[in-house]
Amino acid sequence: MQEDISIDEMRHALITPCTDADDLHDWIELLLGLNIPRRSVCPHHSAPFDYLVQAYFEPAKDLVVWAPRGGGKTRLAAIATLLDLLHKPGVGVRILGGSMQQSLRMWEHLLPDLEEIASHKIVGKPRSRSVRLTNGSHAAAIAQSQQAVRGLRIQKLRCDELELFDEQVLEAAKLTTRSLVLPDGSAVNGTIEQLSTLHAPWGLMHTAIEQATASGTPVIKWCILDVLEKCPPARGCKTCPLWDDCRGLAKNAEGFVPIDDAIQLKQRASLQSWEAEMLCKRPSMKGSVFPTFDPDVHVRESWRVGFIPTTDGSVGMNPTLRETLTLAVDFGFSNPFACLWVADDGRVVHVIDEYVQSGRTMDEHLSVIESRPWGRVRQIACDPAGNSRNDQTAESNVHLLRRRGYTVKTRRSLIIDGLEHIRRGLKTASGETTLFVHPRCENLIRALRGYHYPTGTNSELPFKDGENDHLVDALRYFYVNRSAVEKVRIRKY
Repeated sequence: MQEDISIDEMRHALITPCTDADDLHDWIELLLGLNIPRRSVCPHHSAPFDYLVQAYFEPAKDLVVWAPRGGGKTRLAAIATLLDLLHKPGVGVRILGGSMQQSLRMWEHLLPDLEEIASHKIVGKPRSRSVRLTNGSHAAAIAQSQQAVRGLRIQKLRCDELELFDEQVLEAAKLTTRSLVLPDGSAVNGTIEQLSTLHAPWGLMHTAIEQATASGTPVIKWCILDVLEKCPPARGCKTCPLWDDCRGLAKNAEGFVPIDDAIQLKQRASLQSWEAEMLCKRPSMKGSVFPTFDPDVHVRESWRVGFIPTTDGSVGMNPTLRETLTLAVDFGFSNPFACLWVADDGRVVHVIDEYVQSGRTMDEHLSVIESRPWGRVRQIACDPAGNSRNDQTAESNVHLLRRRGYTVKTRRSLIIDGLEHIRRGLKTASGETTLFVHPRCENLIRALRGYHYPTGTNSELPFKDGENDHLVDALRYFYVNRSAVEKVRIRKY
């Protein structure tokens, strides 16, 4: 296609802004010779080209890109940067990778593109990690450090391989962007793009996706199947190692990853790594304290004791349920005070509510707890450290609770013993599940997914992250005190 037009026509096309998605796709194919997939083959996924459309046509919000290893996210981010530099005069772009090496991977796509199609637009000679064009736009690949990000005032920050970032550097980087009005009066929004494979349910990418979902920020997701080359008719499906994943979808694909390469990658990888890093199904549970926790299995509303619908549409409670409730408590003031309402019929355990709050006294916590529809529970299982006297009141939390009429259990145990109780509740060796969580307990659900061991160590004790550990500790106190609880037989409803 490039041979069909003159050099002058090519140069005119180079700097002419694209007006719509078709125009953008044609520009990339004409100038770079690349055909970016415009259709996803997996349900509920985006096409890789959707990312370029969102990035180019000035989204009002930031972007999160969840894509597989080798799925083209770094190459596409380089194209997005190239388009910004050429079509948005004066724009500032910075490439920030999970490591300097990762930053340079995107840079090593961007600079050759510029030198090949727009060398006449480069001011002077490009330095090893930065470039400026005659229209005033500029870009650089920067190291992941406080010194590199503080003081920046740019329009576009592209964070590549977010999982490898330092959390403090990322927080500083989030304050670097500013909007810009172009000479033609149009605006360039100050936005951050966070691109990564999702490795673990406690990493920065997992947090970015959760925050994006809550705020309405677009999450653009594709997997290896969405970027596979079109599978030829002669290749049989049912004998193909990709059949369980593909189910013939590649027959209609339009990507760039060779089928044989994908097969080889699958044969090398574990099932867990393949599903997490290539199919983008779910993060890997490697290093998780509770690898068997599955929201599809363990999160549910109903329990056989159940709830009683009321005439006004609110939710009442089966009176028998209150007799089975235990409050599981992990004390804290600057750290969160965590409380779980746990229903227990002697076999099945169902966490039906939660309360998490810091910076309040025990009396204030009790006012909130007792105002919940569950009323006063029959007993509390809590941290043995609650027997220590409070410096301000000279009274222990446990003594205060007992003075308020609660039965309080504070059995001591090893951390690993309590964790093993929870694991057995999630799934026994015979496959039985006896622990369930109500969907309203969002913090506990997040904790069961995100509680993990310290990376790079052989520690048998989980990482105390100051967030997930408090909810898990409360649940652990319930289980270690459970054997001391009088078992209540309840009839089915």
